[in-house]
Amino acid sequence: MNPKPIFCLCALSALALGGCGGGDSETTTTTQAEGAEAGASGATGIHAQEFSFSDPTRIDNPYSPLTEFERCTLEGESEGEKEKVVRTLLDETKTFTYEGEMVEVAVIEDRNFTDGELVELTLDYFGQSDDGTVHYFGEDVKNYENGKLKDTEGSFLYGKDTDFLGILMPADPQVGDQWKFEHAPPITVESDTVKKELPQAKVGGKTYDDVIVVEERIQPDDEIEDKLYARGIGNIQELPPDGEAHLVKCV
Repeated sequence: MNPKPIFCLCALSALALGGCGGGDSETTTTTQAEGAEAGASGATGIHAQEFSFSDPTRIDNPYSPLTEFERCTLEGESEGEKEKVVRTLLDETKTFTYEGEMVEVAVIEDRNFTDGELVELTLDYFGQSDDGTVHYFGEDVKNYENGKLKDTEGSFLYGKDTDFLGILMPADPQVGDQWKFEHAPPITVESDTVKKELPQAKVGGKTYDDVIVVEERIQPDDEIEDKLYARGIGNIQELPPDGEAHLVKCV
């Protein structure tokens, strides 16, 4: 596939990131300094973002290199129950229409287990833009109970349930940067902020260098969860209000 380059000039509010026409997609981050300046003056920053999607299925963002590994496993506990998440890069892609062009993206399968029982199977759709930003195109969710499919609550797709193109990770995240991972109300809304940078972090008995802490705020319950990302590895720890999960291995 060799789509034409796509150019999008977005006007971003410093306190709430917005999108531009043809999809209302969010494609940049707002720094802490820019946010403070705009909060005082009401000024709006203008940022240009270029997308050609020449190979969006190759995701090698330093803090979210999703296609550099075949499988990553996280383990932990939540409300006293053992939790396990297995994330697998599938040998398939999914196509979306963005700004009138066909965009082929990577498919990551998440299998979530509680006390050894499968409770959720999700297909997540990610594509990397030319500047290295990892974008989120939505998810197909299957929720299970007692080994049987319960429902598909939580599913949403860009172009169908929302015209907002989310961001998993900017190309060069800095402390204070803000973005939206998901914006598909009333299904889900998630806003992310880089809280801090850590030279090192010890997680699950392993020491990781060059780590950022991202705060996720999920609506409508206003639930807050911290996630740690290590350069060259990706997500190494998740800290929801009721538990903890950490990376065991990536292969």
